[in-house]
Amino acid sequence: MITWRYASVAGRWRLLTGIVVLAGAAWWLVATGRPGGLWWLGALVGTAELGVWVVIRVLATQPGLLAIDRTPTIAPATLDRFFEHGFDVELGWIRKPNTAKKDLGKYPYRIDGRGSRTNPGHEGLPEIIGTYGDSYTFCREVEDQETWQWHLAERFSCQVLNFGVGNHGFDQGLLRLRREYVSAPTPVVVMGVVPSTIARILSVWKHYNEFGNIMAFKPRFRLDGERLELLPNPIDSREKFFELSKHLDGIQRDDYFYERRFRREAFRFPYLASCLANPRGALLAPAKAVRRLGGAWPGVGRRVSALIDDRLEGGGVRQTAALFADPEATALLDRLVAELAAEARLHGFWPLVVVMPMREDLDYIRRHCHFYRTAVDRWRSQLDVLDTADALLDLPADTRIYREWHFTPEANRIVGREVGDLLAARVPERVNITLSSTAGVSHAS
Repeated sequence: MITWRYASVAGRWRLLTGIVVLAGAAWWLVATGRPGGLWWLGALVGTAELGVWVVIRVLATQPGLLAIDRTPTIAPATLDRFFEHGFDVELGWIRKPNTAKKDLGKYPYRIDGRGSRTNPGHEGLPEIIGTYGDSYTFCREVEDQETWQWHLAERFSCQVLNFGVGNHGFDQGLLRLRREYVSAPTPVVVMGVVPSTIARILSVWKHYNEFGNIMAFKPRFRLDGERLELLPNPIDSREKFFELSKHLDGIQRDDYFYERRFRREAFRFPYLASCLANPRGALLAPAKAVRRLGGAWPGVGRRVSALIDDRLEGGGVRQTAALFADPEATALLDRLVAELAAEARLHGFWPLVVVMPMREDLDYIRRHCHFYRTAVDRWRSQLDVLDTADALLDLPADTRIYREWHFTPEANRIVGREVGDLLAARVPERVNITLSSTAGVSHAS
C-alpha cells in the first residue's frame, strides 16, 4: 500500500493500531453473533472514509493547507500573471524591473530598472553596499523609506542596493549576486537570510515542503563529494509548466523533501488510512484553516499559530531546528557560505551574512534554545556574520517586532543600526567614502 510505504515509523504503528482495532471489532461482532454486525462495521468505515474525503476536498481548495498526492493543475491565467510579475528562467522567480506594487495591498514599493528596490532620497549617491537574499532583505510589509537599507543609506550618505526576493534561499541569493555584481559592483556585499534558508536550499519544487506553492521551481546546489554541483531550474519555460509529468521524476529525485515530507504527509486513497498514519497532518490542515479565520476572534489566531508551530507543522521552526542538526543540510549550507567568501576574494568586496529570525524562530529561541548559533559560529571562521536575534531579544517586551510575518519599521531601524555599527567597526574605510573620491564608483540608474 502506498500509504504504508511512505508513512513514518510512528505513522506505521498508528496505521497498524487502527487495522488491529477494526479487525478486533469485526471479530467481536462475529463472535457475539450480532446480526448484521459486519454490515454495520462496513457502513461505519465507509461513512468515515466518505466524510474524510469530503473534508480533504474542501480543504484542498485552499492552497497550502495540506498535501495532495497529485500533479496540481495550473490555470493559464495564473501562469500568465506569474510570467508577467515574477518568473525568472535562472532563479525561478524574481522582482521584475520597472514595476511598482503594494505589498499586501497596503505598503507601496517600486523596483528600478536593474531589479533593485528603490531607496528614496539616495539616488545618484555612491553605491557602497549591495544586499541580496530573501523577503527579510527585500523588507516586505514596509514602504521604501522604512527598509533597513534606507537607514544604512542615511547613516553613510550612500546608495544601498536591494536585490532581495521573497522566499529565495541562500543558493538563489548567491546566484543573483553572481549575475548582478558585474554591472552593480559594491565595496560591501550583504547576504540577508532567515534561518529557514537551510530548508530552502534543499528544495527544487517548493510545493513539496510548502504545500500549495505550485509555481515555485528553483535551482539548487548539491554536494558530490567535495564538489559543489549546480542543478539548474528544471522548469525554465512556459511549456514545461503544462508538461510537469515529463519532468517529475528528476524533480522528485533532486528535491530533499519529496520523500522525507511530501510523500509521508500526502493524503491519498484510502483517506481514512492516511489520517491514521499521519494524525498530526490530519489536524494541521483544519488548524491552518482556523488560523486564516482567526482575525474574526481576538486572540484565537495567535493561540492556534502557537499550536501549529509547536506541535503540528512539519515544515516550520521544528523542521528548521532539526535541519541545523542534519549533517547533509548543514554541510551544504556551510559550503554555500564558503562560496560567498570565495566570491568576495575573487571580486574584492567585503562580505557579511546577516541572519534575521522570523517570529516563530524568535519564539522558539525564547522557549527552547538558540538552534542555529553553532552554525553561525562556524561561518565566522570565513567571514563576518551578524545574528540579529541578539539585538531583538534585548528589546523591551512591549516592542512590536513583526507586523504580520515580517519586521516592523522599528525593527528594520534596529537591523539597520546593527549592520551599520558592524560595518563602521570592521570596514570603516569602505563605508566612509566621500562623493569626490568615488566619482567612478557610482552605478546609479
